[in-house]
Amino acid sequence: MKYEIPKEIKSKPKIVGLEMRELVIILISSLLLLTVLRELVHSLFILFYFGVAIVGMIYLFLPSGNNPEKRNYESILLMFRHKKGVYHAMDRNEVENEQFLKDKEGD
Repeated sequence: MKYEIPKEIKSKPKIVGLEMRELVIILISSLLLLTVLRELVHSLFILFYFGVAIVGMIYLFLPSGNNPEKRNYESILLMFRHKKGVYHAMDRNEVENEQFLKDKEGD
């Protein structure tokens, strides 16, 4: 007999939407960066600095709610890179459409 294995068994373990490997990489890299920048923070605020920075790093790597298949940091980059101009579709048959509507209203 052949049994089908559900997809849930094959899924990777996740915590807060992050795979365990990603979470470990984020935490280690953020701790390294934070220890380098530790000199710039007053000693009274060190614990607050580490806490806020680690939570911020985790947030940046969480999946984005607005852009599927993207992380929050990628969404932020897209927001800053987008062009500010507005694009409007051109109506190539504007005169013909107006004439058609006038003829249709006249019937």
